Amino acid sequence: MTQDAHKEFTCLAIELAAGVGSVAACIDTQTSCREYPVPSLQSREIYSGVNEVLEDLGLELAALDCIAFGCGPGAFTGLRVAAAAAQALAYGVGIPVARVSSLASLAAGAVRRHGVDCVAPCFDARMGEAYLGVYSGDSSTGLQEVVADCLVDPEQFRLASDLSFFAAGPGWSAYPALLENHPAQIVGSDFTLMPSAVDLLLLASRQFCDGLTVSAAEALPNYIRDKVTY
Repeated sequence: MTQDAHKEFTCLAIELAAGVGSVAACIDTQTSCREYPVPSLQSREIYSGVNEVLEDLGLELAALDCIAFGCGPGAFTGLRVAAAAAQALAYGVGIPVARVSSLASLAAGAVRRHGVDCVAPCFDARMGEAYLGVYSGDSSTGLQEVVADCLVDPEQFRLASDLSFFAAGPGWSAYPALLENHPAQIVGSDFTLMPSAVDLLLLASRQFCDGLTVSAAEALPNYIRDKVTY
């Protein structure tokens, strides 16, 4: 399914991969968002947030172009809850789902907030490992994957020496070795930045326009690591 060039893009997004969860909706560039602390988040709060952001914009669930969710990598529980909510909502009204990398969402947030053009987003994956990827682009052209989302050993991992990037997310501060391994490549940083449903909306619009959305049944998390730790 692709978007009519004359129709305003409408979407609901759910992001629960990291410490701060969020729900957002949009009519093109007009957005509404609610944020929640993930560790104490209850499912009923998600659905309450969904109703609130849709009401803010005067949208009906069945009239949306698609539903987006941060598919990971990230906290296993958050990914499962986000996927289940996206599946249930999309299946109930028969609309497609955009599976968006939570690391890409974090990178898009860095681009939006800091105006950078190459970002290495990173989460703490626990067990002495980190989730990391690299994305380039801007808010008008979208993001391109430079290094695919992966699970790394912070002590051993090194990006290509000719790659300069903005370090985003709490994974960088959780593992000082990551910083030590890239002393000349990091051009800036924001270790407090978390993925946001607001940034999922833009990435979801690209997927929808390119016909890359999936059915509710195919809206599965991307854990990267199979062993559940949190």
